[in-house]
Amino acid sequence: MKNSKLIELLGSFEPNEFRQFCEFVASPYYNKNEDLIALAEYLEPLAPNFPADKIKKEVVFKSVFRGQAFDKKQMAYLMNYLLKLGERFLAVQRYEKDDMLVNCHMLEQFVDRKLDKHYNYLHKKTNQALEETERQDGDGYYYRYRLSKVATDHFYSQQIRKFDPSLQMVSDQLDKFYFFHKLKYSCEMLNRQAIISADYQLTFVDEVRSYLSNRRDIDPLIEIYLHIYLSLSFPEEEVHFEKLMELMERYALGIDQKTRREIYLYALNYCAPKIRKGEKYTSIMLDLYIKGIENKSLFDEAYLSHWTYSNVVKLALRLQRYEWIETFIREHVSSLPPQLREDAEHYNLAELYYHKKAYDEVLTHLNQLHFTDLHYHLGSRVMMLKTYYEQDADEPLLSLLASFSVFLRRNKKMSASMKKTYLNFCNLLHQLMRRNPKKWKRLGNSIQNTQPLTDRSWLYGIWEANGRSL
Repeated sequence: MKNSKLIELLGSFEPNEFRQFCEFVASPYYNKNEDLIALAEYLEPLAPNFPADKIKKEVVFKSVFRGQAFDKKQMAYLMNYLLKLGERFLAVQRYEKDDMLVNCHMLEQFVDRKLDKHYNYLHKKTNQALEETERQDGDGYYYRYRLSKVATDHFYSQQIRKFDPSLQMVSDQLDKFYFFHKLKYSCEMLNRQAIISADYQLTFVDEVRSYLSNRRDIDPLIEIYLHIYLSLSFPEEEVHFEKLMELMERYALGIDQKTRREIYLYALNYCAPKIRKGEKYTSIMLDLYIKGIENKSLFDEAYLSHWTYSNVVKLALRLQRYEWIETFIREHVSSLPPQLREDAEHYNLAELYYHKKAYDEVLTHLNQLHFTDLHYHLGSRVMMLKTYYEQDADEPLLSLLASFSVFLRRNKKMSASMKKTYLNFCNLLHQLMRRNPKKWKRLGNSIQNTQPLTDRSWLYGIWEANGRSL
């Protein structure tokens, strides 16, 4: 059973979820087979690790079907039925958390059963709840459409021959639902095309763009996604991004956090390739990060990503805001996932001190890393090698270069591309340390053209500086 779909599914349950699942299986509405109840109760105390010796089919069968001879086919059927109940449990659990969707389905039932009093009360209550939350996300558009649709169905069921205002409303809400999602997925297509080799077909989006661009009564969230789309489609026309920034400043805090995070990430992705053009976009990108952290837009559930934390440090280093960086590192480390906090703080402080040329401080912080993340292991080794070089500490540099190269070659968890990135760095640094005049020009070309390679500009700077004295 260890590698079965059933055990894989049940292994994803939290302890309280497993208890609820056992109650679900014991409910006669969903299951009347007592053998399934016995199987679920047997497996619950074994979760989430499920020791292999305790979940052998023969062992489990003996516990569920006491006194019966092992029947492989019967056991397979039982496992399959419990798997189906587990999948249904997840769906029911998700459904019951969505009060708006439940209410929409109840309203449809009230219309079908002609329960007008029930319908009128719940429709009013649900509309009020939706308006009070001022829900600004894709689901908000969906629920407004569903409520308008059921209102149209209710009006039709009464067979009244007069104007139906809900018919116009359902049409308008359907338009908003469509516009938002068409723009949202079109933006994601453009975003992915910029990252990977992909050729998505963006149908009807030009028509949507043309229609919305000529209207003044666009919902703020739809207008934001319109300008994300325009910014990604026409990156050189900065007016679209400037408008996006203006809309974000005005409306972002009224938008659902998950959607708001997506908006911030699109804005940051727009800035990233423009940083090479100067300080302007470095400052803009840093400001976006700071605002997104302060208003929690860039948090993923309860925590800030350590990548976001490090990106802020790197941008501020470009602007040489050293005092501010140290304050940021120390103040925001508590926002990171607990298991990454110590390494993230020491690594980013080491990077700060490296830029300040305080090399002893760099080594102090790097030596306190526990390597909770491969990124910190690789980055810290490169930073340590660079620090040893700047200190003219050839012996520890060459020793670390050798041990790091061995680590890279033996590591089976790294991708081939990542290994090559760092092995190329080690190889080129080793050649720089040899300082061979006959091969110096060729080495410069290798540094410029080797792919993939980390810290290319640093290596090339070392090559240029040493070349003057050869």
